[in-house]
Amino acid sequence: MKAASAKRVRWTVADYFRMAEAGLLDERRVELLNGEVIEVPAQAHAHRLSVSKLSRLLNAAFAPAEYWVVTQGTLVLSRHSAPDPDFHVFDVPEGTPDGSLPVPFLVIEISDTTYRKDAGPKLRAYARAGVPDYWIVNLPARRLEAHRRPENPTPVRASGWRYADVRHYGLGAEVRPLLRPAVTFPVDGVLP
Repeated sequence: MKAASAKRVRWTVADYFRMAEAGLLDERRVELLNGEVIEVPAQAHAHRLSVSKLSRLLNAAFAPAEYWVVTQGTLVLSRHSAPDPDFHVFDVPEGTPDGSLPVPFLVIEISDTTYRKDAGPKLRAYARAGVPDYWIVNLPARRLEAHRRPENPTPVRASGWRYADVRHYGLGAEVRPLLRPAVTFPVDGVLP
């Protein structure tokens, strides 16, 4: 007799939201990435401090009448991906209905223990969704990594998505959002 093989389930965003509404995800911090529900680790002190500092900078730079700065909220990218980046910024007024939201012009992840995921599957998901500017605040390396201009040089492979322009900014440097170059953020003001 042949043993049955386990089938892997690829969840959709609709499935994910139904699970959340039913209370199945209440006890854990999770996100949906490429159809898989992934547990998100608890935030250490350095991560929380960086979130607090960057939150103040972003909210001071982007007025809610013109922009919507979302802090640690779910971002629907595709049918199978709805991660919870630390920040994403839309160029529409705060509170714009989901159906009217454009792709955010900036997505930021604060990364300490999650760097492999942030620079791997999450980066590919953001590039595939057309996010033009993706920043990783790399806490262990003490730098901000700006990933810009999404591309897929191997269009037959969904895993080929990446960013054509990658730059690293260390202490003492300033970084500007690609689509809002008049706004400047000091890297020192982002790192703990």
